[in-house]
Amino acid sequence: MGVFLSRKASRRPPPTRVVKYVPERAAAPLTTLEQLLNYKDPLLCAVEPLNVTIRRGRPEDPKNLFCHDMMGGYHEDRFVHGSEDNDQYRFHHWHAINTFVYYTHNLVTIPPPGWISAAHRHGVKVLGTFMLGSDEGLAVIKAIKDAGLGPQVAEKLAFVATLGRFDGWLVSIGCRVDSSCVTFLKDFLEAITEKTHSAVPGSMVIWYDAVDTLGNATPHNELNNSNSSFFELCDGIFLNFHWTEDTLQKSAQLAGDRKADVYVGVDVFGRDTHYSGGFNTSEAVKTVRTHGLSAAIFAAGWVYETRLKNSFIKNQYRLWDFPDDICPEWRFTALPISTSFCQGLGHSRFSAGARVSSRPWFNLAKQQLQPRDQGNTLHRQCGSATVYLKDAYNGGSCLRVLFNANKQRPDEVPYFRSYYLQDKRGAEGATLDEIGVRLFYAGPDAEWCLLGQLDVKRPEESSATADPGGVAGPSKVVQDYEPVEKRPRMAEPKISVAGPEIDN
Repeated sequence: MGVFLSRKASRRPPPTRVVKYVPERAAAPLTTLEQLLNYKDPLLCAVEPLNVTIRRGRPEDPKNLFCHDMMGGYHEDRFVHGSEDNDQYRFHHWHAINTFVYYTHNLVTIPPPGWISAAHRHGVKVLGTFMLGSDEGLAVIKAIKDAGLGPQVAEKLAFVATLGRFDGWLVSIGCRVDSSCVTFLKDFLEAITEKTHSAVPGSMVIWYDAVDTLGNATPHNELNNSNSSFFELCDGIFLNFHWTEDTLQKSAQLAGDRKADVYVGVDVFGRDTHYSGGFNTSEAVKTVRTHGLSAAIFAAGWVYETRLKNSFIKNQYRLWDFPDDICPEWRFTALPISTSFCQGLGHSRFSAGARVSSRPWFNLAKQQLQPRDQGNTLHRQCGSATVYLKDAYNGGSCLRVLFNANKQRPDEVPYFRSYYLQDKRGAEGATLDEIGVRLFYAGPDAEWCLLGQLDVKRPEESSATADPGGVAGPSKVVQDYEPVEKRPRMAEPKISVAGPEIDN
């Protein structure tokens, strides 16, 4: 967590000790072609591998991509070991997206490790950005073309992705080029795609809708004959934001069986668009997906940049309150599942229910699995669940579950809707509707509780680790909740749940 420094004056009594947090290493972009060609030293840190046990739907299903462009990028999220400034933008609605792009206006944007780990833990792929814009971009293109460096640059980009342990590139060329250069750009894009696929299995390369077959850098806002040849050379195209229902229909028709590879830009700021963006962004996403196309949600940091910081949590829940029919499938297919619900920050740090540090912290690499229903109404309107930063079991936060009384059935036990788990006994993978956590009222006056840790294990594992007196087995719960006002510290909110047996 960094280096703690103190200063002592000589020949005088030592002054009051001043402790300062000094981050050790930080992610940074590559800003020149020379830096890219000479790149060989990645950040040495642990990065979570992509969680392949989470099922994200069929290849032909529409997808959601989140392109994170916020205030130039590389803020406190850039530090490998985190920061003490915990009033930072963060994201935990991973169930709503398939792909995350870390975007800046630098030549090569390398995603910070914290974002990669948080996304990978939820089965979400992460892309960096290769951008050539304006006059500087044109000079880089000319240098690559004239020196015959296309294959070498493509190989270097694949190398950067390999060392950075992320999953590919968004390629954005926004400068006008001579029509004679278009063939070179196509060959260059094809080389980036092939080299990246070879170096990083399962990787993606997406082309941004800018330069067309005439060399013009005017976005078309649709898939058409002027940009489709680039689309054919990579894994997808990111269309610009000023589309209409008519252009969506044309794009879907031309894409054919690759409709899901067309990512239609949705600007959350709603700049010069016919849709409003903001808290109505989901309406634009719904319109896009109605045509079988995918959505590229751009600049969702709007909720952090333009709204009060002390309302960020509430506003983030509101922005990403996407209905299920515009979210991709998000289904666990293997056990165990374990989470403390920590979002990668806190006012303090806890371990096994005990506070081990009172210093604020922010580190997205420490974010744990997040349930999909945070901030929304839970199963059967029984209540809601939100992050709680004043207490934790492990990390810096837990889940606060609020119960709504059922006047028609006052004795009904509320449920917290947690994760889906694939039942491999079914041909299509039947889901267990309410796996996990059954939260009982601790008493007639209990209206909420804190959930600090969820562990879903194989039956044999759960029976071996269950608390004495607990009931282990499929759909059985070890219940050890105690009202918060009766305990000095959140030492035992851990709920252990036995899941069904899973085939290996």
